[in-house]
Amino acid sequence: MLSDPLIHIGFHKTGSTWLQRELFHSDSECFCPLTPDRNRNSGKFIGKHFVRDHERYLLSSFAMNKDAIQQAVEAAAKCVDPGDRIPVISYERLSGNPHAGSFDARTIADRIKASFPEARIFCVIREQRDIILSTWFQYLKIGGTDSLTDYLTRSYDGRRPGFSPAAYNYIELVDYYRGLFSPENVLVLPYEMLRDSASEFLRRIGDFTGKDLAGFADKAAVPHNIRKDDFLVPRFPFLNMLCRKSSVNGYSPLYLPGSKFVFDSVDSLIGGGNRKRIHKMKRQIDEIIGDRYAAGNRRLSELIDIELPDYGY
Repeated sequence: MLSDPLIHIGFHKTGSTWLQRELFHSDSECFCPLTPDRNRNSGKFIGKHFVRDHERYLLSSFAMNKDAIQQAVEAAAKCVDPGDRIPVISYERLSGNPHAGSFDARTIADRIKASFPEARIFCVIREQRDIILSTWFQYLKIGGTDSLTDYLTRSYDGRRPGFSPAAYNYIELVDYYRGLFSPENVLVLPYEMLRDSASEFLRRIGDFTGKDLAGFADKAAVPHNIRKDDFLVPRFPFLNMLCRKSSVNGYSPLYLPGSKFVFDSVDSLIGGGNRKRIHKMKRQIDEIIGDRYAAGNRRLSELIDIELPDYGY
C-alpha cells in the first residue's frame, strides 16, 4: 500500500545517490518510487512537502503539512502501480540540513509519523570524521566560503543556523525514530558496509523489506556523485564569492560569470591535490570534535547489532 512506504531519510553523503539510481528507481523489480514521473527521484516530489510549503517557504515548525503530502501521494497513485513492489520515498534531506545543524530533523520525523504512521524507516550513517569532511567539501561545492576550521567552529550567533557537531550524534535521531515507529521498523546501516561489503548491506535491507536483493550487489561499484578533486577553492574558499552564487555565500555580489571555467581550467592544469591533505584535515577535525561521539556510537552499536568499531567508528 502507498500508505506504508519504506522511507529512506539519509544521511547526506552516505551513498544516497547510489541507492536512488541503482536500487530505489522506477525500473526496479523490488521497489517503486512514489512519483508520477518515472525519471524523477521520489524525494523531489513527495519529500519536499516535509520541508517547505506551497510557496516554497520553510514550513512552520508547528505545521504537519498532511494535506499537501496526501495530495502528492494521490498524484503518484494515479501514475504508478507498485504491484508486489515496495513503495519508497528516498530523500536525504529528511534527516535535516547538515549545513544548518539539522535543526528540523525531529520536526520532519514528526511529520513523517503523522502522514505515514505505519512506514518503515531506513537510515544510513557514516563515520563522523569522514562525513564531516565530505560535508565540508559539499559546502564548498554549493558556494561556501569558510575554511574547514571556520566551518566547524563558527558558533550560532542567533541568526541563521550553521554547522553543528550535534547533527552527527546519530544515537539521538535513531532513538527518536525507534520511539516513533518501534525498533523493528527502523533499519540503520553504516555507509562503510555498502563500500566494503555490499552483499551484506543488501542482505540486511532485504531481510528488513522481505526482498531478495542479492542481484544488486554487482552494481555496488557503479560510481555516482564523485567528488571533484579541486585544488584552488579548498585552499582559498573565498574564491567561491567569484565563481558561485548561492544562499550559503549571500548570493555573492562579487559573482563573475565565467570565473568558474577559469578556476576549473587552472585546477585541471595543477592536477588537484586534495587527496594528499585528507589526513591533515581529519586531524583538524579530531582536534575540534574530540571524543564527543564515542559514547553515542557505543550505544548505537548495541542497538543496531553492528560492530561499528569494525568500520572505523
